[in-house]
Amino acid sequence: MRITDQHLASLKRQGYAIVPDFLTGEEIAAGLENLARYYPTVEELEATPERYGGLTEEPEALQNEFPFAGEALNDVATHPELVAAVERLLGTEQVLLSQCAIWAKYAGTGSFDQGLHLDYQGNTLVVPRDDGDYRQVNMILYYTDVPPEMGPTMVVSQEQTKDVSLWPAFKTRKKHPELYELERPVLATAGSLLIFSMRTLHRASEMTAERGVRLSQHFIWRSGRHHFQGYQNWPAHGEDEALQRFIARATPRQREVLGFPPVGDAYWTTETLAAVALRYPAMDMTAYRKGAAKRRKPAAK
Repeated sequence: MRITDQHLASLKRQGYAIVPDFLTGEEIAAGLENLARYYPTVEELEATPERYGGLTEEPEALQNEFPFAGEALNDVATHPELVAAVERLLGTEQVLLSQCAIWAKYAGTGSFDQGLHLDYQGNTLVVPRDDGDYRQVNMILYYTDVPPEMGPTMVVSQEQTKDVSLWPAFKTRKKHPELYELERPVLATAGSLLIFSMRTLHRASEMTAERGVRLSQHFIWRSGRHHFQGYQNWPAHGEDEALQRFIARATPRQREVLGFPPVGDAYWTTETLAAVALRYPAMDMTAYRKGAAKRRKPAAK
């Protein structure tokens, strides 16, 4: 168990937890190889800046959403250790991946400094609760070291913000200087994971290094019970070849956290089993067929 009960207790108490070395060395290497399909190395960017102009002129161009080319990042997006931790936090197996994105930040290319804020505006039309399966769980996974000069994420413990209103979601330095005095940097090594609440004030800080790149993967998880929550609807990407490949090779549980019907669900009939097999010809349908047969089998008297 990579995310321990102590990590989750810290998350519930102060609104965030840091899990060092969440990824193995092999997973980091595979993730970096996959990230190289999207982002140049620092040396490549310096040698041919014209080729990568969009990366330095448009900060949003630095972010790419799931599904990803290659498989390593898709596997991390639905990592069984992440799913298991969210199940424990929400107290249910009905968990969904609401959002997943990768992000690169290059030192010396502009300002990445943010104000303290909460992330819920794009993830619910109301305000966040932080109990039971009303929780939404935010995560940032770092593929590179994040020392002080590489723009660490700043967080404020919920133990110090109990009386701070959830609205507005953004807290400016001018109006709330006291909150900025309470923030702490998340200094991380490659492979570390930051978990935080939708009610945790946080921000990106300025990168002061002259050169370097910070690579990260971001996640938001939620319960499948509450339809007023959620950022992304994965069927909107149903025609994406990368998602089709991932669905075909994923485990049933990985598919479920994207909203795929689980094994044994009433959705699976003779007709749907046959049609889904045609849509994903490389997908192993054995578990779904067995689940459907078990559900149809009369109960013993």
